[in-house]
Amino acid sequence: MRASRRGCTMASNPRAAYEFGQFTLVPSQKRLLSGRGALALAPKVFDTLVLLVENQGRLIPKEEFFKALWPNSVVEEQALAHNISQLRKALRDPAEDPRFIETVPKRGYRFIAPVRATGEPPAVAGPSASSGAVPSAMRPVRWSRRTILAVLMAVLVLAAGTSGYLYFPRSGRAAAGAVPAIRSLAVLPLANLSGDKEQEYFAAGMTDALTTDLAQIGGLRVISETSARQFQGSRKSLPQIGRDLQVDAVLEGAVTRSENRVRVTAQLIEAASDHHLWARTYERDLKDVLALQDAIAEDVAEQIRVTLTPRERSLLTQRHSVDPEAYDDYLKGVYWGNQYTPEGYEKACAYFRKAITQDPSYALPYTGVAECFPGQPDKARAAIVKALALDPSLAEAHVTLAVIKFSIDWDWSGAEAEWKQAIAISPNLASAHHDYSQYLTAMGRLEEAVSEAERARDLDPYAAFTDVQLGEALYHARRYDDALRVNQRGSEMHPEVPAFYWNSADVYEQKKMFAEAFAARQKGLTMLKDPRVIAYGEAYQRAGYKGYLLAQAQFEQTHNRLYAAHCYALAGDGPRAIDAWEAAYKDHTVGVLFIRTAPEADSLRSSPRFRDLVRRIGFPRSSGDQN
Repeated sequence: MRASRRGCTMASNPRAAYEFGQFTLVPSQKRLLSGRGALALAPKVFDTLVLLVENQGRLIPKEEFFKALWPNSVVEEQALAHNISQLRKALRDPAEDPRFIETVPKRGYRFIAPVRATGEPPAVAGPSASSGAVPSAMRPVRWSRRTILAVLMAVLVLAAGTSGYLYFPRSGRAAAGAVPAIRSLAVLPLANLSGDKEQEYFAAGMTDALTTDLAQIGGLRVISETSARQFQGSRKSLPQIGRDLQVDAVLEGAVTRSENRVRVTAQLIEAASDHHLWARTYERDLKDVLALQDAIAEDVAEQIRVTLTPRERSLLTQRHSVDPEAYDDYLKGVYWGNQYTPEGYEKACAYFRKAITQDPSYALPYTGVAECFPGQPDKARAAIVKALALDPSLAEAHVTLAVIKFSIDWDWSGAEAEWKQAIAISPNLASAHHDYSQYLTAMGRLEEAVSEAERARDLDPYAAFTDVQLGEALYHARRYDDALRVNQRGSEMHPEVPAFYWNSADVYEQKKMFAEAFAARQKGLTMLKDPRVIAYGEAYQRAGYKGYLLAQAQFEQTHNRLYAAHCYALAGDGPRAIDAWEAAYKDHTVGVLFIRTAPEADSLRSSPRFRDLVRRIGFPRSSGDQN
């Protein structure tokens, strides 16, 4: 009751302004002010905020919103959800952890931040809600009247329940050609407007699928979903996100699922200016969701005027259907697999198997099942072969088969053919470039290896694994200073990943900077809470870095033969180093494939035993052969 009376009191003062957080709301001037300046909202979005603020603390039922905002119209809930979504974006208020607007599932919304009523500030020239402008972190940008009309038309489209276009005309500057061509794009996580947090997996899966479809376009650089995910719920402006990801445009939107129907609203925004370029709402049966994803990607390609090859157009126009339950189970499997926990791994495998049982002709779950057989390459291979038999266009499946051919079969030409096929299908698939870089490193094609690793990092700049591989490729290429810079960048971005310290230690060893190498290795061991870190430190104090290497080698020769060989080689004990590599070869350990280009093996390349080992591995000859 107290909250309700307070809301009525606020509403009774037409000259009031309201302060909450860093914002000031002035209803009479149609203005929302913040430390970033004046933020202009579309008229209905602004009115939604006023209704919320003036009823602070009270749950406002959806029906009340409809009566207040659309008194003489029949409007679907999607229109209200769109307004709330736009408010969250302007207020930088993530739905998962709101500071201002609380969603009460299936009932309505409540404004939860403290609100203070104040006198109306003097009017200041600038954008207002009635101008229909789009908020920008840099400066207000006005929409044209045509855009305002388009927003109103979108509400009517949603009310009618049909798919419709929205076109946001560029400014005169843009029309004159000042806006650069869109050659790079990031798909930001789609908002879940289902009113149910349990549906987050569905929105995440749709985001990943849309990114995968767009990644097939060779003329467009598409940022990996894992890097774009870093900005979920971010308070950064779109121009800042664009700068961080180094993209020309972003695609954002929302997804709503209702039983076996799915609706996606997508909007294309020029990152630098925050200009809306295009938007459309799509709605299909869940069984046609794959065609829906393809349609969005094809429309985006058309809007940014990228030229599609016949193959790319064919991939984006495959109109296939899927069993709704199988698709749902697959998305749940992906969601749980991305948790990277033992529990998540088990749940992911269970959902992938369930999806296959539900629809044996659905290819994607087989790619997930293949990862459920660690140490069982034959079962993994069978799952991948089945996936490709059902859908040869699955780039991820080609990557997995390439890894099996490389690491298990030692089939060099077969592995390379699969990686090339994956990259041909999906030029923006970061994992394909990353894994291919490892292959090229082992094959002695070091310039190509660095190039592929740089491409992987360019596509997935916030992923630790791309920096790790780039650092390793540069190390094998003897570009030590470059490798150090990459490792230092990686350790700053991912301080929890010990690999960057160990990779730095490898470089320091080649540069004869043994104090730095010791510090880096000890840092990595400490991060893993390795109990031997104290004993190793004592060995270093007694016998210097050579003693430190030998202390590690003696332990690792029964645990990690490859690292034992590394230590023995650097300590000058060639015979024991080759013994350790021989043991790794007999165990068919994949790491032994990198000895041909490893700098720590340079002192042993003239050894007949070493040369014989390389010969038995069966590497193809290459211009970059270090042996």
